[in-house]
Amino acid sequence: MGCGTGEERRTFPVEVTARPMTGANEHGWTVTLESAHASMGPVRFFEGRVLLSRRWRDFDWYTLVGGTASAHPGHYVPGDALAEVLTTGTVDLMAPAPTVLGEANAVTGDYGSLELTLPVATGTSDAQGLLNGHAVRVRGEAIHTDGRKVRFDGQADLPKPIEGIRFERELGTEAGRARITVDLAKWLGRIDFSTVGSPDTDTVQTFPAASQAQNALVRGVEDTSAYVVTWVEGGAP
Repeated sequence: MGCGTGEERRTFPVEVTARPMTGANEHGWTVTLESAHASMGPVRFFEGRVLLSRRWRDFDWYTLVGGTASAHPGHYVPGDALAEVLTTGTVDLMAPAPTVLGEANAVTGDYGSLELTLPVATGTSDAQGLLNGHAVRVRGEAIHTDGRKVRFDGQADLPKPIEGIRFERELGTEAGRARITVDLAKWLGRIDFSTVGSPDTDTVQTFPAASQAQNALVRGVEDTSAYVVTWVEGGAP
């Protein structure tokens, strides 16, 4: 990452929070989360802007039987790197206040997008315990409109960083911070919890590897539209 003509070096915090899921998902399941954690970082910001495309070859297998397609960046070219946070942290997505991932080393300029890595949790006993050696872990209870109930423990890993998350801003030297808001409805909205295991038991069910539930969770986590990035003016709250 360089500092070109007319660019000034600066720093800004990058923080993560979440938007809770409300109402039933597309399969009629209302989810109450007990915990939701993710391993996040590094985060890299680029000048390239995102054009979304929804091509048939991008659709997931469950989309073809009535689901909703993920948003995929079409013809996305990242362009020059403008900022980066190289640290990795475990984020509690149910925390009342945003979690600061770190301070971005940055330059001023016209920002268009970012890349977010969700790595497998390693290094500390706390991260291993919260994430069970995975990148994402969500635990809770799902109740169907017909009364069926499933207690679940879903875990997911991504093979590569999530590219092409939209963040469009002309950034100067003004005080502020970048906030990544995880939309939990996007993560959980496509899951048919009847594929997790036997409903109406008190046993916590993990997601079988080949199940629709596991596939839907991974697709939800890698959906670029699950991450809303905004600039919050001013200093730290």
